[in-house]
Amino acid sequence: MPELRKDPVSGSWVVVGYHTKKSSSTGICPFCPGNENLTPNSIREYKDPQGNWLVRCFPASNPIFVIEVAANKRAEGIYDKMENLGAHEIIVENRSHTKTMSGFSQQELLLLFDMYRDRILDLKQDMRFKHIYVFKNHGELAGSYIFHPHSHVLATPIVPSGIIRELINAKNHYLQKERCLFCDIISQEIRQNKRVVMMNTNFIAICPFAPRFPYEVWILPRFHEAGFECLTTEGIKNDLALAMLDIMKRIEKLANAYTFVVHTSPNMPDEIASSEDIPVHEYFHWYIEILPRDFRSSKYKREDEFHVVSITPEDAADALRSQNV
Repeated sequence: MPELRKDPVSGSWVVVGYHTKKSSSTGICPFCPGNENLTPNSIREYKDPQGNWLVRCFPASNPIFVIEVAANKRAEGIYDKMENLGAHEIIVENRSHTKTMSGFSQQELLLLFDMYRDRILDLKQDMRFKHIYVFKNHGELAGSYIFHPHSHVLATPIVPSGIIRELINAKNHYLQKERCLFCDIISQEIRQNKRVVMMNTNFIAICPFAPRFPYEVWILPRFHEAGFECLTTEGIKNDLALAMLDIMKRIEKLANAYTFVVHTSPNMPDEIASSEDIPVHEYFHWYIEILPRDFRSSKYKREDEFHVVSITPEDAADALRSQNV
């Protein structure tokens, strides 16, 4: 049985004892229409007027985290461990087996983002889950071996160490300047205009100042908002879909594989803040991270302290902007 164990040195939690199960349906895509019997029953589906599903979400067949167990936090000497409580869901993004994100229509992307939002909102109702992690791996170099477009949703009983570092840095910036760190980044990127790839009324796409991967791009709302799930205005959602289509058309011309991550605020209820604390929504700012993967970045998968990137973000932004989309 898998369990979560905490590394007392790094503070990170890891899942140990998890084994991938091989599918018995070799050569058959379990996500294609007509093969729904190869997956668990849907949690949520969006359908067309004829009743055909357009986007569907179901529990993972071989989940990393499971909802049915209790946390059972316990010690083993100086070590901490707990059961692999949580949720692991799969979102099949499209009926087409071969369509990549750059080929989605605006409406197809809007449906996908609505599904992301629905699942985050639903899972955040369970206060055992401290963080909801939405991500997509495209291509074998990114670790995906099913080509059919799909995303993962993980709900975990702990906030991952990477998100904790983001929260700490964002909060420290806010305490010093009474401003959102991400809003300040956006303002500076617009002012310098060296790493901006595209921008519309509500969103900006930039190559971050200190990237971990060549052609790494962040898409950020130009207004302050902590949670991706707070997207409700049609005009804002349309601008996000247009920004995503623009960026993915550029990315897919330069990379065959990528990881796509939605960074949203952790599941911490924003109660009235005391003088010693600040609600997360004051200093955190949601964004989407797109991480192109090449052979080197896939071969060395562990989180090194120092990432080595062959191209500067300024040159990467130039290259992305120059793509004819």
